[in-house]
Amino acid sequence: MKEYKPFSIYDDDEEKKKPVDIPRELSENSSDLDLEIEDVPTQEDEKTREELMRQFGGPPPAAPSGPPPVKKSSEAMESVPFLQGQSTESVEDRAKELIRKRQDSGKVRDRRKVASIFDKPIEPDKAISAGKAFWHPLSYRAQAFWFLFPALAFFALFYLYPMVQGFQISLTHFSPLGKSVPVGWENYQRAFQDSLFWQTVVNAAAFTLLSLALGFWPPIVLAILLNEISYGKGLFKFLYLLPFVIPAVPAANLWKWIFDEGFGVLNSVLQPLGISPIGWLTDPRWALISIVLMFVWKNTGWFMLIYFASLQNLPEEQYEAAEIDGAGVMKKIFNVTLPHLVPVMWILSIIQVLTTFQIFTEVFVMTKGGPMHATEVIGTYIYKTAFGAMDLGYASAMAMLMFAVLFIFTMARFLQLKQVSR
Repeated sequence: MKEYKPFSIYDDDEEKKKPVDIPRELSENSSDLDLEIEDVPTQEDEKTREELMRQFGGPPPAAPSGPPPVKKSSEAMESVPFLQGQSTESVEDRAKELIRKRQDSGKVRDRRKVASIFDKPIEPDKAISAGKAFWHPLSYRAQAFWFLFPALAFFALFYLYPMVQGFQISLTHFSPLGKSVPVGWENYQRAFQDSLFWQTVVNAAAFTLLSLALGFWPPIVLAILLNEISYGKGLFKFLYLLPFVIPAVPAANLWKWIFDEGFGVLNSVLQPLGISPIGWLTDPRWALISIVLMFVWKNTGWFMLIYFASLQNLPEEQYEAAEIDGAGVMKKIFNVTLPHLVPVMWILSIIQVLTTFQIFTEVFVMTKGGPMHATEVIGTYIYKTAFGAMDLGYASAMAMLMFAVLFIFTMARFLQLKQVSR
């Protein structure tokens, strides 16, 4: 015998009901089993139906002369208005009333959220205050200025003011103990006629070109290798960055001992190979390139770290696409890796030119500009002129000329980068 489970379209109770056993007599002798289905039409439903029929112009139903006959469940369902396809506006109201009754009887449970101490309080909307004018010190635009004010004050006090004061000194025969005599542009004319000044410019330019040539590719190669290894990245980054962390004076003294002609480490290594001792810092042919090697060694780790950080933003999908196209290791480097590093190369080249053209500490500690001014750069010549000969006016004029050259170079490079980005 089959088991039937009661079902109601309005009942959303989640509890499972037990199946009901239907007697054999009813299942064999009755077609619809005379089952009473819940929510049969009531007198209120009949009144609603009559009212709707009047509104739509239909014939009023005949009033029953006696008590309404008891209808079977199937007939009762057919007499419901919304099952007959009639349009009515009271269906929503009737559904709400039916749900309300079932809530009262407990057949429909209200699933409201239980209040919690973690509930956020409902705050009333705050009125939007009128904004202040742009010239107001507390306006929206002025807030950015106040955040930048400490940095701007530091820059004006330690950079801008000394620069303006240096330009004023360059127009005089400056005397720190007596009265300065204005001379106009005489110091600048003297610089253009000074052969030693032009030699320092050439030495600084040669130092810059050599440092770019020798120090351009090592950080890129190290960054690519560091990006490919799986273990020991932290250790290698520490070892590569360690020379940059060492202060310039101890590093210069260390390499001065390595390059020493008599008991230096480098000559001790080359002597068993049959190479006679070389005056790395005393021979004019080797002095400048020796300082360049020391400078490259000290700054390679910093440049490598910047290139390595840029490689972290390179999507792996580009390498996968190159592999699908059949590219090998070298094609991946030249067609994927290096084009990704081009913007960083431009920026670092500008920084390296600005740094090497103004080099002072390494040269002054290792050679002091010798031998025979072979390593004399603009920084050391300005220092000797200002604090050795006490000619501060002429030294300030040379400093202003170096600043003008570097400023023009930087602006030209940035404009070139802007055009390339477009």
